[in-house]
Amino acid sequence: MNVLIIDDERTILKTVYAQLTKMELGMERIDIADSAMQARECMNRCHYDIFLCDIVMPGEDGITFAKWVLDRDPDVKIIFLTAYADVNYMKEAISMQSFDYVFQPVSVEELKGVVERAVSQIKIERKNRELMNRGAFFSTYEDNILEIGAQQYLEGRNAEDSYLRRLITFHNIYQIGESLYMPVLVQILKSQKKLDEIEKPILRLIYQNVLDEVFQAQQIFSMVLLGEEGADFTVLLYWKREQEYEREVIAERLEVFRILLLRVLQTTAAIYCGEVCEPEEMASCMEPLFRSKKDNVRRDSRIFSPEKDEKSMDSHSYKLQLGAWKKLLEQKQFLSFKESVLSYIGKRHINASGMMNLHQSITQLLLSYLVDQQIGSERIFDETLPYLTYMNAWQGLDLFEQALTHITGRLQELSGKDASRDVVQETVKYIRQHLDVDLSVSEIAEYAGMNPEYLTKLFKKNTGYTLKEYIVNEKMESAKMLLTTTSLPVTLISSHVGYGNYSNFTRSFKQLVGCTPMEYRKNTAGQALGEL
Repeated sequence: MNVLIIDDERTILKTVYAQLTKMELGMERIDIADSAMQARECMNRCHYDIFLCDIVMPGEDGITFAKWVLDRDPDVKIIFLTAYADVNYMKEAISMQSFDYVFQPVSVEELKGVVERAVSQIKIERKNRELMNRGAFFSTYEDNILEIGAQQYLEGRNAEDSYLRRLITFHNIYQIGESLYMPVLVQILKSQKKLDEIEKPILRLIYQNVLDEVFQAQQIFSMVLLGEEGADFTVLLYWKREQEYEREVIAERLEVFRILLLRVLQTTAAIYCGEVCEPEEMASCMEPLFRSKKDNVRRDSRIFSPEKDEKSMDSHSYKLQLGAWKKLLEQKQFLSFKESVLSYIGKRHINASGMMNLHQSITQLLLSYLVDQQIGSERIFDETLPYLTYMNAWQGLDLFEQALTHITGRLQELSGKDASRDVVQETVKYIRQHLDVDLSVSEIAEYAGMNPEYLTKLFKKNTGYTLKEYIVNEKMESAKMLLTTTSLPVTLISSHVGYGNYSNFTRSFKQLVGCTPMEYRKNTAGQALGEL
């Protein structure tokens, strides 16, 4: 692999070059350039896999150069090196799907870590492309039967352990009795890839490929067991009995696996790490993993060690809050009620049992309010939120939040309280506080606790603008201020007002203002000089 370091500071160039050279990362070539222009000249002579690039440089900045590079070759990895801890720089880098972002001066350990991750990701992506291009992999009928039977046994749905034993015997590179095992449960939370459209044998090989890359240095091997339904899967890690590994060490490597799932497959996962065990102990070791998965009502993406995550919010600790929440309902402060409940949960650890108890208490409050106000439940629960769906919403914080948003929105619509002006003012405040992100109408309506169509009508009635029009107007006003009062590059100003795509920002600006951002900056600068 080849690396190109780009920085206008010669001292930094020499330092980073010397650090990389000493790391013995197996690089074929490490080159340096002191500007984007010189970097382009280097690229005419050589192909580079990894770029370590400064952001703030005279002439063409690092972000503009990185966009140009990624347009030519989306598979390269960009690592930004900068002394500026500006969140907007990071947002711009993330919007381009650059690989990483580290601050100068960077330590040798941090630099080595980020480059090693880039190398690992490149290797994995290349192997995965080979797998997908071949498309000639298949599992035998016997393999499928063994995998399904083993998975059912581990899930407690089958008492027959022979499937698991035969699977281990077939795939383990060591003799029977030579290995120790650790079960790992992987819960897929969200994926931009359509995993269900990838053939199972290929998907298994992709996961196996990433695991092999992560654990090869430790000589830890793995078997992947895909579920019958859904995207979750089980990993059986194993190694020679003579080798001893601390669970924390394996958890650290699983964290690398979690990050690579995100970067290679755009897949967010929660990983539940089991205890070291013998094959006959595997099913009992899986039980706390399934409990921990059930208790992950927040759907957090991290490594879980079940015995360390047992504690939860006391099911009675929120009783003092119930009086305050009841008063908010009586005062028809539905948005505040929703925000108070969700804020309370957000500040505490809560498992499935605690979530169920809280859900029951909130349900009692809401039903009591409906009875007092003589509101039939059929006016709250409909096709969008059936009553049965609401009653199961305790199983996930995201489900509970969606349900609570629907209910408070319906209550707001039915209350008859003249609170439209307050809702509009809160909405305006929310928009102005979040100009640096790509706001959607549904996100704003969720915050306001209202149906998107109803909020849009209410907002236009009070302001004369639709929500989309108002958001764009506010973003452009903020952009105009930055263009006239700062010397920030237009690409960064685009990020400041929530546009990940520079072309979209320029187009929107010209449609509303009548000229491009650069023309506006030039014109306003000329006017200021004329006034002087």
